Amino acid sequence: MINSLKTLAKSIQAKYIGEDVAITGAHINSKLIKVGDLFIAIKDKRDGHQYIQSAIEHGATAVLVSVEQKNLPIAQIVAKDTRKALYALALAHREKFTMPILSVTGSCGKTSTKEMLVQILSHFARVYGNPGNFNNDLGVPISILSAPLDCDYMVLEAGTNAPGEIEYLAKLIQPNVAGITNVSASHLEKLGSLDGVMEEKGALLQALTPSDTAIINHDDRRIYHHSEFLNCHKISFSMTEKGADLYLASHSEVSGGFEYTVRYKDISYQGILNVSGVHNIQNALMALGYIVALGLDLKEAIYALSGFNGYQGRFSLTKLSDQISLIDDTYNASVKSVEAAIETLERFEGTRILVLGSMGELGEHEIYYHKKIGQLIKAAHIDSVYLYGQKEVMAHVLENAGSQARYYVDKQEIINNLKDELQEAQDSLPTLVIVKGARVNKMEEIVSALKRM
Repeated sequence: MINSLKTLAKSIQAKYIGEDVAITGAHINSKLIKVGDLFIAIKDKRDGHQYIQSAIEHGATAVLVSVEQKNLPIAQIVAKDTRKALYALALAHREKFTMPILSVTGSCGKTSTKEMLVQILSHFARVYGNPGNFNNDLGVPISILSAPLDCDYMVLEAGTNAPGEIEYLAKLIQPNVAGITNVSASHLEKLGSLDGVMEEKGALLQALTPSDTAIINHDDRRIYHHSEFLNCHKISFSMTEKGADLYLASHSEVSGGFEYTVRYKDISYQGILNVSGVHNIQNALMALGYIVALGLDLKEAIYALSGFNGYQGRFSLTKLSDQISLIDDTYNASVKSVEAAIETLERFEGTRILVLGSMGELGEHEIYYHKKIGQLIKAAHIDSVYLYGQKEVMAHVLENAGSQARYYVDKQEIINNLKDELQEAQDSLPTLVIVKGARVNKMEEIVSALKRM
């Protein structure tokens, strides 16, 4: 809560009009405004100033605008660039935080890792995590303005799709503990190469001071080598290397998840992870690395982690019937996350079905990576493959994926054919369906349709 919005506005030399008010949060979407919130009018594809009345009707206490509004019944902050003013307000408010700030970035897995960490920390104390994917230059400032000052821990995810964005966010977040999940082929259209991705993501770790701690993924060689030049404390984790501080000693699949053993300081800790996908074990190890950095009880943390059941759109599991399981992984489609989906299907004993949309933001590398995904699909011997999305690039998946793959122009045709296949599978082998795709393809529509079977 911000007790004096007027004082905060004056601290960034912005014009303040109206009575001083307290705010409990902030948002750029008028429909998501709650009573007591600050509404930020952003000029983007739409002009947020057109939604000021809607924000007031939803309970906004004040607005941040670029042009003074006449006869407005609530307080207003006037700044030439509301996007920059939002960042400045959050930066000024950040100075009041005394709790440890934990931050995570990476090519994929960062939201799942953040949510795992929030789940664990909630077992120990009061924790605030930025909601959903509020991880960009708008989402992070909004999260900071909405965070309660009396929480014990704050977890902030940082995302990027262009050079300089992580550095910009890191200056605002000022993390005490930070880590990178992995570096893989995502946002190559603007970041250029995997080394470019590493440089961009690495900016979060560069923001750490000598008294802070970096959580290092020893299984990602780029991150490992980058960490050698960091001047801060380090906690490492690994799926394979016993030399890491925290490493996976063993794991086995159980219904809907894994049983696993983690080693730390020559002590074994056993746990249960109630989400599918081996990559989620790596996410869990990383989340536990933050717990080690904070000096909290690792045994209690692993127990708390067993209560994590996934995050919608990120490898979340639904049982359609006793025989048929559906994994919704439709939030995004980086190369590494698509590879993880294929690996999960390959390990599954039963009928394996992949519904895959095209991968985006790969720039000049898109043909290479779509061909590679096709080859992985073929090698995994997946029973049925439904392809959708950008026809020119999905053709490269189709030509490499084998005879079980088919490209569809119509999403409804995928739904109809898939329903028919699943009806036939009801009385046969166990069946696993994974639906995967970039946001632009709206593959969640297929998931919704299957859940209504």
